[in-house]
Amino acid sequence: MTEDFLHYLWRFRQLKPDPWYSKDGSCIEVLHPGYLNSNSGPDFEQARIKINGQLWVGSVEIHIRSSDWNRHQHHLDPGYNNVILHVVQEEDQLIYTEKGWAPTCLSLKGLYDSQLYWRFEQRLQGAKTLACADSFPRVNDIKKYQMLERACIVRMQQRSETLSLALEELGGNWDALLYRSLAKAMGSPVNSPAMESLSRVLKLELWRRYQDKDLQRDALFLGMAGLLTNIGSEEIPWVSEFHFLKHKHRLKELELSIWKYSRMRPANFPDRRIAQLSLLLPQALQWFSSIREGRELNLQALYWPKLPEFWRNHYRLKTPGRSNIGLQWSEVLKQSLLINAFIPLQFFYGKKTGRYELQDAALDSLMKIPAESNRLTRNFEQLGLKLRSAFDSQACIAWYKNYCQPKKCLTCTLGNELLNQ
Repeated sequence: MTEDFLHYLWRFRQLKPDPWYSKDGSCIEVLHPGYLNSNSGPDFEQARIKINGQLWVGSVEIHIRSSDWNRHQHHLDPGYNNVILHVVQEEDQLIYTEKGWAPTCLSLKGLYDSQLYWRFEQRLQGAKTLACADSFPRVNDIKKYQMLERACIVRMQQRSETLSLALEELGGNWDALLYRSLAKAMGSPVNSPAMESLSRVLKLELWRRYQDKDLQRDALFLGMAGLLTNIGSEEIPWVSEFHFLKHKHRLKELELSIWKYSRMRPANFPDRRIAQLSLLLPQALQWFSSIREGRELNLQALYWPKLPEFWRNHYRLKTPGRSNIGLQWSEVLKQSLLINAFIPLQFFYGKKTGRYELQDAALDSLMKIPAESNRLTRNFEQLGLKLRSAFDSQACIAWYKNYCQPKKCLTCTLGNELLNQ
């Protein structure tokens, strides 16, 4: 038995018709089970329940055993003082709130179809990556796309939570948040931590002093990344410039060893990505400024500046390559940055400022970008799900991570549907 299953029974009313009776003989009628609480505190809020004919409005907490209440230390937490009903599988102990009041306890034993739990367990025990893999093709496509829409919103909300924590750390500096988000996305997947470190050591305030001076701006980025270490000034144009800036501003660069190159295409080497970040950051800040000033700007029209000629045959700064490589931004990289940096920030900014039209615009932008292809999206495509855009592929990532991987099938639209078949 799991709490998830009890949550499912309560939330979707998969129980025998009330009234029900508690161990002490109290008559319980549920007018509304309450709304699932995704934050800390009781499991369901704003429930409307009649106990012995008296209407109560408050919270519902669910456990396997009533003694779990004390084990989770709810008896010491004032946040649980408004619990009006304690729903359990087994009532093994009388419990009290922090105020010393004993909420009515309802045992669900005997109030639901035992075959329902058996079917649930059978699905979870399967060896498939997705517990519902065998049954997935049978579900109506409408249900699948409803779940995609729900999962994409979950994905954007979770990204907003991450951005909110970063914004707080950055003292409410939105431009610094854009800088960090863009840097992390530029390093995806293996060099994201290193790129984030670069955005921490090369402060936006210092960069702004040199943003219109190409040589100094690029020297700061490459030098602070540690990529100019042990390179002669006659080899690379940025070396002597960085030595001057380092001495002037008392800078401490990153260790060269933090950058990863193995099993990576030359176009994705950190040397080139950092050079691209240096070029793109002014354009990105200009885009974000337009968003904040209320001007309409199509993300698809974002300007992607071409790399200087130096990078045509340099994958690594110190050693020219044997073949040339293009200086334009690849469509794959542009789409990745839109999906992982620009669109989440636009969505979060709209959420934070109450400009909900920006959230709608962000979701609309996802629908205009081709679907991504990765290990997680292929799990769904192999089951016949057609991914129409990045909206769907981002949804698949959230779907898998939040529902399939932790076996939260009972909170999934498809899992709910299949369980009742």
